[in-house]
Amino acid sequence: MEEQPKYGVVVGVTEQPAPSGVVVGVLTEQPGASSGGAARGVVDQTLAMLDGLLSTEEISGDYRCCCFPVCESMSVVPLGPDAIETWNTTCCFLPPMIIAPFAVVEVRTRKPGTNAFLNPQHPDPTSDLMTFSADGTADGCYKKRPGSQKRAFHKVETRDLAGNWCGCQFWQVVPFWPFFPSLCTAKKALNEDQYEESGLCFILCLPCPVETTTHTRKYVNGHPTNAFDGYDWQGQPVTNWHRDPGCAAASDQRTWCKLPY
Repeated sequence: MEEQPKYGVVVGVTEQPAPSGVVVGVLTEQPGASSGGAARGVVDQTLAMLDGLLSTEEISGDYRCCCFPVCESMSVVPLGPDAIETWNTTCCFLPPMIIAPFAVVEVRTRKPGTNAFLNPQHPDPTSDLMTFSADGTADGCYKKRPGSQKRAFHKVETRDLAGNWCGCQFWQVVPFWPFFPSLCTAKKALNEDQYEESGLCFILCLPCPVETTTHTRKYVNGHPTNAFDGYDWQGQPVTNWHRDPGCAAASDQRTWCKLPY
């Protein structure tokens, strides 16, 4: 006598332990089998996070790294599911000769299938990876600050950037500070993604006019950033990163502050 099929019985499953935290779907014989054999379906209870990827929202927050004589602070802001903005503030402190505060801002994109983020600004992006872990650490000695809150991207409007700005650049060696050029410029909003900048450069208190330039907002994977590409007072390409309407850092390690008048 032919044995009747037993619907709902698990078939084709080996007795292998599942990795910790992984939900396993099973194949079952279902009613309504075709003449070619029993129909099969996959019980797929969940697939989310099975690959161990951290979302950019989880990665976001404030990090710190201190290793004398260098102290660093880093803020991470998500720019969509596969891109982040990192704002690094660094100070090298060896008085009286070396005091070097500066800021470096980067947009990093995820290396597919990993928690590592590439630096497209680097000549060899694959050689400059930053990997984040679920325990709140990142490459180097970065560790998320206790009580750090998740951060969200806030678009800085060009109309809020309009006004007078002052920019300074510091070398590491204190005696050379008087020889650093300082800039006083005015920004004028052209549209929501562009502004015009003009002003004066001061070297040893001597003024020098700066050519008027246009800066254009940078987009990453279709997502707007608060970075604006343009040219500096020497005609060299530069990117100005605006943390908020009153503070900016440039790719030439110049720091900008908006004046109250």
